[in-house]
Amino acid sequence: MQQFTLPLVAGSLSLLGLVTLASVSPELMQRQLLFVFASFLVFWFVARIPIKSWWNWGDWLWKGLVVVLVGLLIFGRATRGAVAWLDLGWGLRFQPSQFALLATCLVAIPKFSKKQILSDQKLLQLFWLIGAPLLLILLQPDFGTAFLYGAAASLLVFWQKIPKQYWRIGGAVLFFAAVIGWNFVLKPYQRARITSFMAGSQADTSDAGYNARQSLVAVGSGQLFGKGIGHGTQSQLRFLPERQTDFIFASLAEEWGLVGSLVVISLYAYLIQFLLKQAARMGDPQESLLILVIAVYFLTQVFVNIGMNIGLLPITGVTLPLVSYGGSSFLASMVLLAIVQQLVGKNSSQDHLRVA
Repeated sequence: MQQFTLPLVAGSLSLLGLVTLASVSPELMQRQLLFVFASFLVFWFVARIPIKSWWNWGDWLWKGLVVVLVGLLIFGRATRGAVAWLDLGWGLRFQPSQFALLATCLVAIPKFSKKQILSDQKLLQLFWLIGAPLLLILLQPDFGTAFLYGAAASLLVFWQKIPKQYWRIGGAVLFFAAVIGWNFVLKPYQRARITSFMAGSQADTSDAGYNARQSLVAVGSGQLFGKGIGHGTQSQLRFLPERQTDFIFASLAEEWGLVGSLVVISLYAYLIQFLLKQAARMGDPQESLLILVIAVYFLTQVFVNIGMNIGLLPITGVTLPLVSYGGSSFLASMVLLAIVQQLVGKNSSQDHLRVA
């Protein structure tokens, strides 16, 4: 049964996303259906690649990612204020930064999977492997993707035994980076989102608080069973911005109600619980750490997206995995789950051999 858990959960979430998209943005549903179909084909292909091959490719994948991200900053064109997408033609775009976490894990985990006190040289190497993609994503600037990447990749640092003085230095660096980022990196509308959240979406009547207010109205109006598919006023009348991506949970909650929302949250809870359970079962520390990082990635993305949809967190531009519209995000999520699928199958085979 474990062999079918990941595709069944991913399939259920993607189906809910497709139905919601068909209601709130029919013109995008067919394209998303193609993304889902292609991503599941990639899932079955990647799930058959041995994990040893991925470890061997890690160094080249990380270097290739850095080259592509640098190339984007030099030659790319800005879309929605960020130079984050490669134009593939035929109206298709690809976002390389969605695969930054995978590339970093594949190159860093073989070197840092053992819990040990790191030398200064090793510590600098770890920060370089994590920090180079993070800096390039921030320069695009794509703060939502950078936050997700940084939150999940930080587990690679916390996994190590780092002397206390380095934690103090790291805290000071983060503080000054936050001050510099607030004053010189964040754009006015991004600062306005944070100040709007601090003021309270209902108290703030500016444009910055508009998204949060409309999201709260959509979620609240769904009540217990929702208004029904195609009958959500906030999403259908397009009062709700980005109803197909950042605020698809609000769209779903308006039309499916609390019951539908709890179904989605339960599926995510089961997915993350399954990932944590599999991480604990792995006999190889490299494999355990990889699955833990993937679990943190999904947990962070779900928590942030739903949190901003219900007014608990500021608007950050983070999508809902496997539900929101977007080919690159969906493909990246399915590749991560496919690697876990391969590890689960390998571990199950070894268990059967031990029993035999």
